[in-house]
Amino acid sequence: MILGLTCISEELKLKDKKKYSFRTMTRKRFNDLDRDDAIHQLSERILHNARVTRYILNHCALNDISHYRLSSALFPLITDDKTDVCLDDLPHLVQIKEELAFAGKIAKKFNISIGSHPDQFNVLASTDRSKVDRTINELNFQASVLDMLGLPQDHTAPMNIHVNYTPQADETLEVVATRFFRNLSMCDKGVYNRLTIENEDKGFFNVDNCIKFSEHLFAVHGVNIPVCYDNLHDFCNPSEDRSIVFQAERCAYTWINQGRGDNNFLAPVFHWSEGTPQKPRSHADYFALGNLPPMIAIEPNMEAKWECEVKQKDLAIKLLRKNFKILFPML
Repeated sequence: MILGLTCISEELKLKDKKKYSFRTMTRKRFNDLDRDDAIHQLSERILHNARVTRYILNHCALNDISHYRLSSALFPLITDDKTDVCLDDLPHLVQIKEELAFAGKIAKKFNISIGSHPDQFNVLASTDRSKVDRTINELNFQASVLDMLGLPQDHTAPMNIHVNYTPQADETLEVVATRFFRNLSMCDKGVYNRLTIENEDKGFFNVDNCIKFSEHLFAVHGVNIPVCYDNLHDFCNPSEDRSIVFQAERCAYTWINQGRGDNNFLAPVFHWSEGTPQKPRSHADYFALGNLPPMIAIEPNMEAKWECEVKQKDLAIKLLRKNFKILFPML
C-alpha cells in the first residue's frame, strides 16, 4: 500500500507551525507596499516555501512516505498578471533554485516520486481564449517548478488537472477533446508530457467519460493523457459500475508508457479520500478504520500510489497504516 502526502505536513506543523507552514501574499498586500519592498517580501516568502518543501521531503524520507504532491502555493503571485512580477524580479532567485534542486536530490536519493495538482481554474477545454491563455501560462509555470526540482518530463512526475468543462448542447466529447488537444499543444513540453486528468465529483467527467476522453486523445491525436482515479469523486459522481476496484483498474490501464522502452506501464498516481457525513464532497480529517485503498497493480512493481486527500495529511497516513496492521495482522 503506497500512500502519498499532499502539500503540507501536519506533523511538522505541530512541532513548529511558523517554520513548517507555507507563506503566501495577497495581491492587495503586494499592491499596498512600495513595489521594491513588495518584491523583496514576496521573494523571502517564496524562499521560505522552497525550504519548507525540502523539510517535507526529508520528513517523507524519514517516515517511509514514497510519494509527495507538491504544493501549488509555492510561488504566490508569480503568474498573477495584475501584479506584473516574474521570477527574474526575485532577489533570492538563486537561493530558491538551489533549495528546490536540493529538495529534488532528496527525492531522488530516497526514491520519492513527486507530482502536482494545479488549481481548478485551469481549463484547457474552454472556449474562452483568455481563460485558455491563463491556463497555458499557469501550467507552463507549474511545469517549470517540477523542472527546478530536476524531475523527468513524463508521467512519473504527473501534473494532474480537471477537464472542468461540460460539453454544450451542440458539442460532442470528441469536439471537446480536439479543442483540449489543440490548446495542450501550445503548452511547453514539460506540460505536454506530464499531464493527467482526474474524474470529477460532479458534471460530465466521471470515470467513464474521462476514460473515453483519454482513449480518444490517444487514438486520434496520439497523445497519452492518463486518468487519475479519485474514489471520493467516483462516489459523488458515479459511473455505471460502482466498483472501486474495477474503476481504479480501468484508470490504471491508461497509464501506459507508449513507445518509451520495454516497460509498458507506469505506476499510476491516484487519490484516496473520505467525505464527511454532512458534506460528502468535503474531506474528512481522518480515514475511518475500514477505509483502505485497494491494491491496484497492472504489472509487478507498478502498484498504484494513493495521494491521501484528508485534512490531517501525514497524521492520517500514520493512522491508516496502523488500521491496516489491525485489520491485516498477518501481513
